[in-house]
Amino acid sequence: MTAVSPDAHRGWFPVDAERHRRDAPRYCPGCAAAWSLADGGHGLTTEYWTGSDRVFVCFCGACGWSGDIVLADRVIGHEAAR
Repeated sequence: MTAVSPDAHRGWFPVDAERHRRDAPRYCPGCAAAWSLADGGHGLTTEYWTGSDRVFVCFCGACGWSGDIVLADRVIGHEAAR
C-alpha cells in the first residue's frame, strides 16, 4: 500500500504551486528590478501552459516592460549564414 500525503485530495495543485514559486521569473529583463513584493518589487507574474511549454506573463511596475517568458522543454535555433 502506498502512503498518501495530506494534500492528495487536492491533486496536482501543491506540486504545481511549488514549481511556480521555484521557476517564476524574479527580475525584469528590461531594468533588472525585482518583481516580488517580498523583495520590494512592483511587478506581476502569472503562468499558463501551451502544450508542454510553461509561459509566464510578466509586467514590471518600475519600467513598464511587459511580455512573456517561456520555459520550454526544447529550443531549436539556427546560426546566421557567414
